[in-house]
Amino acid sequence: MRYVIVDDSIPYDGYTSGRRPLGGAEKAVAGLATALQLRGHDVHVINRTTYAHMADGAYYTPFDDPMTPKAADVLIAMRRPALLGQVRAATRRLLWVPGPPDYLTAAANKPLWDSFRPGIMFVSHAQARAYKGQLKNTVVAPGVRPEFAPMLPAYLTAEQTAVAYASDPMATPAPPAPPAVVPPHAIVTTHPLQGLTWLLDMWQMEIQPKMPEARLAVYSASLAKALRGETASDDIVPVLDQIREAVEQNVVVVDPLHDEGMSGVYRAGRVHLYPGNSTDYACWTLAESQATGLPAVARPMGGVEERVVNGQTGYLVPDASAFVNVTLEILKNDAVHKALSTAAGDITRRRTWSDAAAEVDAFAATLTATS
Repeated sequence: MRYVIVDDSIPYDGYTSGRRPLGGAEKAVAGLATALQLRGHDVHVINRTTYAHMADGAYYTPFDDPMTPKAADVLIAMRRPALLGQVRAATRRLLWVPGPPDYLTAAANKPLWDSFRPGIMFVSHAQARAYKGQLKNTVVAPGVRPEFAPMLPAYLTAEQTAVAYASDPMATPAPPAPPAVVPPHAIVTTHPLQGLTWLLDMWQMEIQPKMPEARLAVYSASLAKALRGETASDDIVPVLDQIREAVEQNVVVVDPLHDEGMSGVYRAGRVHLYPGNSTDYACWTLAESQATGLPAVARPMGGVEERVVNGQTGYLVPDASAFVNVTLEILKNDAVHKALSTAAGDITRRRTWSDAAAEVDAFAATLTATS
């Protein structure tokens, strides 16, 4: 079948996240495109790429390119309902919704629903429960790219890794086993306006004073640029001020890295602190860090409960006090950290884009043909 995926966000292709940081939704498009191609489909992605080319098995074309597909068996529009009409001769249509679903029930979209009769693809069950419309829908949990989910289990010794690899020469070698004692290094990837000030308050007043050697690394492109002197939006200025004050509590801001780089960051970390947000249904970075075996401490908001198994791969906490207590326990207690890390990185939990592609195929087959 021919799949056409349409996204009008930014220029990227299936190799971009291997070269530089890329947003979760864009990585999802690239990951699904490749996985669908590996299932035997012809896959085209229409986005803001500057020229038509093949990347990681899928064909990427700009919107105004003469080679842009004119027909599709399945069209998948990312986020925007208006993109459902990008290819007029599409047999089945899907709208992929990574964020809050409120806009789907807006009256302005009704003509599109009546015309195209699309299926809706959500990224979490929490998101699907928030949807109040009547369109046929399904949940396809995002996969993670191979950089975050190696085929071999974590915590193998060098000898065990060599034996496992020798038995299957086509397998991807596991990364080096982490040290027996991981330094007290906490990682944050949250958006500056989605709970970061709440987290910084706890770090400054409760966590770091009880563990002076602990370090908090905040991975944020917008904050890093602002600290280098680039213009910052007014809404993050208070966060910047707090970050500057928190330097004395071992808080640093770091530019996000490409996939391989962030995979290394997660494997070298001790815990992923995730404040959570009620509209964060995908939890992109949380899914990636869990796949590497990094335990998490998070509030049960948005799609967090579908990424972390409470008490096994991390902790979902009801309040600030519990957040502080379990964070300190993971930072201090090697046995607790290792047990959580082993469970988080267990190969049976690893969600691939191949898994997701199979579910997309199955859902598309249930939709009513419109052309």
